[in-house]
Amino acid sequence: MKELENISESGTPESRLSDPKSVKDMVNNMVQADEKRAQVRSRVKGLVDGNAPYSSSELRRTGQSYRANINWRESESFLTMGMSAFFDVFSEVPHYATVRINHGDANDSEKYSRIITEEFDRMQKKDGSFDYLMQLSQHEMVLYGTGPLVFEDKTDWRCKPVKSADLLVPDGSKSNVSDWSMCVVRSTYQVHELFSYIKDEEAALAMGWDIASAKKAIMSAAPKGDGGGNKSWEYYQQEIRNNDLTYSSKCSVVEVAHVFYKEFPTEDHPEGAISHCIIDERGDGQKFLFRKINRYAKWSEAVHCMYYDKGDGSHHSVKGMGIKMYAALEMKNRLKCSLVDAALTRTAIHIQPDSPNDLNRTNVVQMGPYAIIPPGYSVQQTSAGGVLDAPMAVEKELEGLMQSNLSQYRQNLDKGGNPRTATEIDAIVSQQSVLGKTQLNRYYSQLDSFFSERYNRAINPDLTPDMAGAVEALTFQKTCIDRGVPRACFDKIDYVQATRTAGRGSAMERRAIMGQLMGIIEMLPETGRKHVLEDHIASMAGYHSLERYYPVPEEDIDMQEQQQEAARENALFKTGANIPVAGGDSHVIHTESHIQAAAEAAMAAQQGTGNPAEIANYLALVVRHTADHMDQLSKDSTRQGVIKGFNQQLQQLAQIAQQLGKQAAAEIQQQQQAAAEMQQLQGGMDPKDQLASAKMERDEARKDAKTMNDMERKSQKTEQDLRLKDAKTAQKMALEDVNNANTIGQR
Repeated sequence: MKELENISESGTPESRLSDPKSVKDMVNNMVQADEKRAQVRSRVKGLVDGNAPYSSSELRRTGQSYRANINWRESESFLTMGMSAFFDVFSEVPHYATVRINHGDANDSEKYSRIITEEFDRMQKKDGSFDYLMQLSQHEMVLYGTGPLVFEDKTDWRCKPVKSADLLVPDGSKSNVSDWSMCVVRSTYQVHELFSYIKDEEAALAMGWDIASAKKAIMSAAPKGDGGGNKSWEYYQQEIRNNDLTYSSKCSVVEVAHVFYKEFPTEDHPEGAISHCIIDERGDGQKFLFRKINRYAKWSEAVHCMYYDKGDGSHHSVKGMGIKMYAALEMKNRLKCSLVDAALTRTAIHIQPDSPNDLNRTNVVQMGPYAIIPPGYSVQQTSAGGVLDAPMAVEKELEGLMQSNLSQYRQNLDKGGNPRTATEIDAIVSQQSVLGKTQLNRYYSQLDSFFSERYNRAINPDLTPDMAGAVEALTFQKTCIDRGVPRACFDKIDYVQATRTAGRGSAMERRAIMGQLMGIIEMLPETGRKHVLEDHIASMAGYHSLERYYPVPEEDIDMQEQQQEAARENALFKTGANIPVAGGDSHVIHTESHIQAAAEAAMAAQQGTGNPAEIANYLALVVRHTADHMDQLSKDSTRQGVIKGFNQQLQQLAQIAQQLGKQAAAEIQQQQQAAAEMQQLQGGMDPKDQLASAKMERDEARKDAKTMNDMERKSQKTEQDLRLKDAKTAQKMALEDVNNANTIGQR
């Protein structure tokens, strides 16, 4: 067998595996090395599937077909409980995974993280195969020790489960995927599946497919009665195009081996990239079916092994629950069968003839509950107690051993003796299906890496609708953007983490924890109270029933935040502040809020409950600010109907502001005229009264002048601020254009 190539004196080779024949030989050697392990897996699978402990044909051959030969299905029960624990920690959560984004300030990061988490979860739950692949992965992991998940495509965010037997690694490989040098994933293609990869030959060549080798594999799989691969390619191509499923069902499957291997470190890939090739296991090994050098940057982009534990540090030392329980449960099946045989034998009526001739005239007459035995026979008294004691004692010992080794998955509550108290039963039940803390953290860590890879593939900006899985990923991206998430923040990731749940896989323990939290719910803040109520209901009815029992009205957090911001701006307008329009503002919500506040102020002026000059200044600021929002709205063609209604209201408010301004000016003019008339009448007054009147006139004139100066100054300041805002906005847009151009150039 040719090993992976080493670095030569002349430098690094293009790839560590370049000879397809050597790769095929390597795969065959790995298959042979796995044969003994395959036999063990086969026996474990037979135990779980219900295979009887003895060979039925052998019992018939030796005249023992009467013996009990039953698989009592205890192994299946243990496996189901173990899988339930892992599936519980994975699925009994509000979201499969939590995405934490670091972009903008703390409020922005929290908002973007929440939206992306919700949409990422929605995308995954719409994937109809996701539940299937996770259950199959957990089945293989719990039973055999590894539950592989493989990304065969470079861009598809979806993956496929692989049976533990179909994942091969060299002896001595570590139980840590990032340390692997290579692995083989055995698979099969129906001919129509393989044809779908190469039907667009130009695209297939660009991807790395060898068209001639793929055609040869398809033709070789054809049924013997249909030429056996001796006809022209056009014939088989037409057959597949005409009715791919029918023709494919008549053909043999194409058995292939996907070989993933780590290349030498390079400047572009300091850790060594992962290359991918495919060989036809039944082919001649002259060419690869597929080959793409440096296809993946790291192992997590290709394979996730999902280990049950780490063993002694090597891949083949990892053992699942099936290996651990096989010997004891196989022996228990045989003992239980022996117990049944012994019980049936000892509970039967044993009759001994007095002489050999008595055997020829055996005639037992049954009369109701009585049996009449003819003369010449003696009934033998037997006792089942002594005979059954030994196997029962051994069976009890084995049961104790099983409970010691696998008690985390199933407890026997019937221990005999005095009746258990409710508290004691709760304590025992809370331990059923509980995963160890270390094992649970290990599984969560592997899920974190798995979900992180799915997310990174889903946010790929280079996806096109014709790519596998791209439609769902592009929909996910668009929905996030429509909800206000900037595209630039998709890859600003703090972490992608599988959502943790309480109870370590035990529904009873989770309910117990939620019950304790309910006892201190009054001490928690409002948000914490809400979360405890939700989790408490979910622990009893599941998250899918949460809305049924705890209906909460739809709350748009974004809308609430925008409404609060608009209300703050309305309050600042009363102080004479001129506020620019922010890029993140919801222009519809802000416009509605500002128009409503301005209408209330106008109504107060009409009712004579406010100062016309102050209200006129307030309306002028609001109208000017709202007009800026309208300018932004006008760029959206879908908002034309809304804009028309806003324009009408804004024009009415502008007219009211103008009228109030004129009214305020008229009142000032009247006050000045009244002061002048008063001055004329003061000619015949007492000197003291004249001095007092003159002082009052000066005060009034000074006040009027101050009011006019304040209004003029505010108006000038507003115009200056608007010009400054326009200049800043233009500068900001220019900078953004430059940054966008630089970003595009870097790509």
